[in-house]
Amino acid sequence: MTKRTPTPTSIHARLRRPSDKSVRWTNGFWAEKQNLVRTSSIHSTLDAMEDPTNAAYFGNFRTVTQGGGHFHGRYWSDGDCYKTLETILLLTDVSPDAALSRRMEDYIGMIAAAQEDDGYLNTQITLTDLARWSDIEHHEMYNLGHLFTTACLHHQVTGTRTFLDIAIRAANNLYETFITRDPDLARFGFNPSQIMGLVELYRETSDGRYLALARIFVENRGAHPDMPGNNGDQSQARVPVLEETEAVGHAVTGPYLWAGAADILMEADEPALMKAITRIWEDSTYRKMYITGGIGALHKGTSERSHPRYEQIAESYGRPYQLPSDSAYNETCANIANAMWSWRMLQLTGDARYADVIEQVMYNTGLSGVSLSGTHFNYSNPLRFNGDGHFIGNNDSPRRWDRWTCYCCPPQVTRTIAGLHRWAYSTADDAVWVNLYGSNTFHTDLADGRIALHQTSEVPWSGDVKLVIEDAPSSEFTMHLRIPAWSEETTVRVNGETVDTSGCGPRYLAVTRNWQKGDTIELTLDIRPRILVARPEVEETRNQAAVMAGPVVYCLEGADLPEGVTINEVVLPAVAQFETLKGEGLFAGMTLLRTTMPRRPSWSSQELYAPLAAQDQGSRPVTLIPYFAWNNREDNTMAVWLPLKG
Repeated sequence: MTKRTPTPTSIHARLRRPSDKSVRWTNGFWAEKQNLVRTSSIHSTLDAMEDPTNAAYFGNFRTVTQGGGHFHGRYWSDGDCYKTLETILLLTDVSPDAALSRRMEDYIGMIAAAQEDDGYLNTQITLTDLARWSDIEHHEMYNLGHLFTTACLHHQVTGTRTFLDIAIRAANNLYETFITRDPDLARFGFNPSQIMGLVELYRETSDGRYLALARIFVENRGAHPDMPGNNGDQSQARVPVLEETEAVGHAVTGPYLWAGAADILMEADEPALMKAITRIWEDSTYRKMYITGGIGALHKGTSERSHPRYEQIAESYGRPYQLPSDSAYNETCANIANAMWSWRMLQLTGDARYADVIEQVMYNTGLSGVSLSGTHFNYSNPLRFNGDGHFIGNNDSPRRWDRWTCYCCPPQVTRTIAGLHRWAYSTADDAVWVNLYGSNTFHTDLADGRIALHQTSEVPWSGDVKLVIEDAPSSEFTMHLRIPAWSEETTVRVNGETVDTSGCGPRYLAVTRNWQKGDTIELTLDIRPRILVARPEVEETRNQAAVMAGPVVYCLEGADLPEGVTINEVVLPAVAQFETLKGEGLFAGMTLLRTTMPRRPSWSSQELYAPLAAQDQGSRPVTLIPYFAWNNREDNTMAVWLPLKG
């Protein structure tokens, strides 16, 4: 085992990410979710990815090493295999698992043997008669980006270079191909995970070629909008990033591009690029994001730019405020990409609004992609489901699945949960930022000494948070405590003394002092249930309301309604009072909400319109469950937005 080279500090990031070993969940919500990935999800995904009928298949690497054969799965299969290895690395870094580690190393051996002599590595090309770099939707870049990211993590976790050397050879081949700035190649980069991967490889190796190449890929986007083979707004290639004013196109390729640009900004001071991705983030967040944190409203959309062609776009952003509920797409990969992008914006700025979006995604549509058992998954994440007869579009499914025709989402959600502890804290030379609340331990070195603390928290089911300082530098430093926008009334005490928390919106409360061992910080966040409405421009939710408690969006599922009553027959009173219940059975450990809702008249099957009638047909007891927990029971009809009775 070789000693790994320290990862360089990103000098243009305001916040720094502590080492991966600095944070450990101890118990509570995220510890339980991480353990579920360890005990269930990773085994489910590995089993699926050894099945040649599944869309992602490890066997393609094995087939290359055996001298050739048929390629199985989608063009992006290799990338999803790498994401699964990333999950294993994150899990084993937290708690070593010899069996998982051996399996991972066996796969890495196959990957090494599948690499071509010049470093090129894509089994969907090697095993077929497809030419390299002939079609952007062959996903060569996507696969390589996830290879780079996972190989860097492997080096960090194991200290060995076996996987890193594979990535370096592949990156060198990529550099030699694209450093030419050949206009015919400028269109490549659909689903551009290679930008994030190259920046990570630069950080791991200090080889400036990889950062230079990452910048070229950002500059190429939109530089040749009418080039044959360029799919325009589908992959954000109609307008250069520096000129872009809105979030447009495919809702994974966009956030991957903008997250990659944010990674570049941590290494290079480029104010124009920062302004560009900030205004794009604001458009995505304030005009095109669901209450659950989901993005990518439409299965099929149309670009409405002033370009001569209206372009059909798959898995796309819609118009501003176009946020349908029952046909919402909200691909799991897109939702998590939203959190990945926001995490990078947080590192660049220290602005708490980005942390709020991370939390909004992860407690809602980031988690709804995986079942409570950890073994079955969703691709799309609508906000209303009318039953098995509901219109099913591309990649919709009325039930969760363990094999699928597009398997990118399971490893996306598992790697994110497995590594979420890495987002909990940030640091600077003389400061610590508490980004996410949950029971954990944290330690790292600041400029003047070591900081160690223990956090106890039952967020999101309780607003009580306690942090105990266990070690501190001798000089003063600042603890930045995140106050989420959803906490309307927040109290903070340091060693029993109340600290002023005045202000509004998402923010960090800065507490600067000479901290001592034994100092205690106590926060009480406001998690009372609240009823929310959308802006009037969101036509699909006019006169409707949704319920949140803390960061958790709640929904009504058909299984919790009295017999004979459907989700279409109840309305939410504007003055509804909620009783909190401890979940049992399937929902053990969760907080459920109990209320009563009036029932409105049912409609005959022949009526499309009818005279306005009194809605109140008697009240019914109703239980709301967290949105992330829907679709785990037989009656999975569901609604987040409910008609509002004023």
